[in-house]
Amino acid sequence: MNILILANKPPYPAKDGSSLATLCLTEGLAKSGNRTTILAISTPKHPCRIEQIPIELRQLIDFNLVDINTKISLHKGVINFFFSNKPYNIERFIDSSYVRKLTQIIKANSFDIIQIEGLYLAPYINTIKELTSVPIVYRSHNIEHEIWHRLAINEKNWLKSQYYALLSKRIRKMETDITRQVNAIAAITKRDEQWFIDNGFIKPSITIPMGYSIPNSSEISNSSNNELCFLGSLDWKPNQEGLIWFIDKVWPSIHKEYPTLTFHVAGRNAPATIKSKLKKEIGIFFHGEVEGSQNFLSTYSILVAPILSGSGMRVKIVEGMMNGNVVVTTSMGIEGIDAINHEHAIIIDTPSDFAQEIIELIRQPKYRASIAEKARIFAMEHFDNSKLTKELDIFYKQLI
Repeated sequence: MNILILANKPPYPAKDGSSLATLCLTEGLAKSGNRTTILAISTPKHPCRIEQIPIELRQLIDFNLVDINTKISLHKGVINFFFSNKPYNIERFIDSSYVRKLTQIIKANSFDIIQIEGLYLAPYINTIKELTSVPIVYRSHNIEHEIWHRLAINEKNWLKSQYYALLSKRIRKMETDITRQVNAIAAITKRDEQWFIDNGFIKPSITIPMGYSIPNSSEISNSSNNELCFLGSLDWKPNQEGLIWFIDKVWPSIHKEYPTLTFHVAGRNAPATIKSKLKKEIGIFFHGEVEGSQNFLSTYSILVAPILSGSGMRVKIVEGMMNGNVVVTTSMGIEGIDAINHEHAIIIDTPSDFAQEIIELIRQPKYRASIAEKARIFAMEHFDNSKLTKELDIFYKQLI
């Protein structure tokens, strides 16, 4: 098959969950014998040039990038608020240069499937339909409006809460409308697939979790230490919210019990307020953006993922499991991952219990090692990228 994939950010470098999800799936489809083309938006927040992409990847996948200035503008935001029915965070990705490149690529190729990675590409569906009758597949990374709804509930600032609620309402309408615009849905979680079905989607659909390439066991060397880590994009509000919750409400109890224990935080695009907070905290080290997530994870034993808002599947949790970390997360953080509490991960929602569970992991190294091993086996069985992309390959062949 000849597959075109549209993305709202470059899949390389894969330094956040959605980029990694796009890259892994595209690689898997290409290695299954398909010809794959990516048309991605390069933004000030997620910049990339073709020459930065390793040659072996460019030989496998045809990468195309379009530079779009998606920086937030107060003027445009105000106009959007009063005179548009589109969410501003998605409207910022609409650009005529992307339309021109999309048109050029579709006219120059004979595609069998066009896959759009998430809701930010939905505004381009009409352009695709004007150019071709090829099946359009919506790959749902999450139910986007749920993220903003949950943020609105948790936000203490009344004005921000109201704005997040407005975004949620507008995004929900887009997600409902997309059920009438595409030919199929490939959701990352079963729960997300069911949401679309419950909201009127009767065409073909499938759940294909985010896949991950299994690392060599020789690369895993973190089980003997007690150190904690956090890894996630710090320009994503749910990550900011969860990290602050952990530092303010969980970390003090752990630090009191183990004063020499250290907590290591890595993530790109951290706001100045979070950088300042991390520098002030005793026992916390901020690494900023790290070159390789696998190297970072392999250095520490316990991965904390305190997610209080959000939707979809947390890719870093799967990555942590694959790399031999014990994951401590919340009920919301584990959504889309059918892990068993105290067997594949520690799943807890209150600050005091969150701290106590981590303390028990430190006290009992054999218990910690047992969970890490079971989690790795679980992740290899459920999130092996090669197996998952073969399932999607079969699904796509049935569409055309």
